[in-house]
Amino acid sequence: MTIHRLNKDYKIPKTTAGDLNVPVIFYQFVPRDGPEPGEEVKRELYRCNAEVYDPSMKDREILQSHETKMAVTIKIRDTRGQYLPTNQHHVEIKDRRYATKVWDVIDTRPDFKDDRFIIMILGCAE
Repeated sequence: MTIHRLNKDYKIPKTTAGDLNVPVIFYQFVPRDGPEPGEEVKRELYRCNAEVYDPSMKDREILQSHETKMAVTIKIRDTRGQYLPTNQHHVEIKDRRYATKVWDVIDTRPDFKDDRFIIMILGCAE
């Protein structure tokens, strides 16, 4: 019987600058100045490039408790405190396939495999 061992030379694929090729804008809604109640305007919080991909099984488990029709996972560079995403923020993905969607930040976590990145799960109710 032969036992196959993991190849010690195997390296986890690294995310490179070329993978972060989709512009994204983070914003939140704030009340409009004026007497009219209920009107809100987008306030831009942060802008960067991201890697956008389908949610993993782990991400789908997190999404089960939220009412979302569509979901994506994005990876951005860790801002080292310049911007801290929360589930109160929204994301606009500047890609023709997602042009009309407003994405809510469902979950955010550091990338433990590569300390340079933050991973976010985004959901859309449309």
